[in-house]
Amino acid sequence: MNIFQDSCCSILGFLLVFFLQGSCTNPDVEVHKAVGDLLDLIADYPKEDLEVQWTYNNEIHIAEYDNNKIKKLKSQFYKRLEMNEDNISIKVKDLKLQDSGIFSIVAKTNSVQYPTKLIQLHVHDLIRDVQIESSNSWLPSKNICMFHLQCQASGDPNPSYSWSGDLVKTGPNLNINLRLAESATLNCTANNTVSVKHTTKTVVCRGKNEYSRFCVKM
Repeated sequence: MNIFQDSCCSILGFLLVFFLQGSCTNPDVEVHKAVGDLLDLIADYPKEDLEVQWTYNNEIHIAEYDNNKIKKLKSQFYKRLEMNEDNISIKVKDLKLQDSGIFSIVAKTNSVQYPTKLIQLHVHDLIRDVQIESSNSWLPSKNICMFHLQCQASGDPNPSYSWSGDLVKTGPNLNINLRLAESATLNCTANNTVSVKHTTKTVVCRGKNEYSRFCVKM
């Protein structure tokens, strides 16, 4: 018995393809993972006469369950799949950025066609470090230092940035003016869905383009 053979004449096959194509924009679950994490895909159904297929992006069949056995299929996930026949699940290990997409779980028995489960996976780079770069200029006519600070994170190329401390702001860039001998301590936080890093810098207006700085990374 095999429910996963393509057949243009199969009404069930036509309806199944129609259902999947129409549902891909409305996943049942959205999952956010970091690079290197794993994804659990569990077919939590009664085992009697159960057949299951796991599919990626509605095109690539990655595993099947039939006759109480799970079989891996040739795909980009083949070497990274871990199978568990006790709870009818597969794990996709060592997730990569390019694994982001929609995974589907199609299951049926001789008498029941279960609703297809759609899992939208988003894989993100970890933020590995964050630094504050700064430059300043001295305006003798106003006796002020003009500081330009830029927060730079490594890892995820598009994190969210926020500033706190003596001034609160969002975004990677910050401009502040200080009078002679004044100082400001600023904290920049870079974050995404799976990680967060921050660093602190204190700048002091010394005049004539000279200033001191103190940086602490956490």
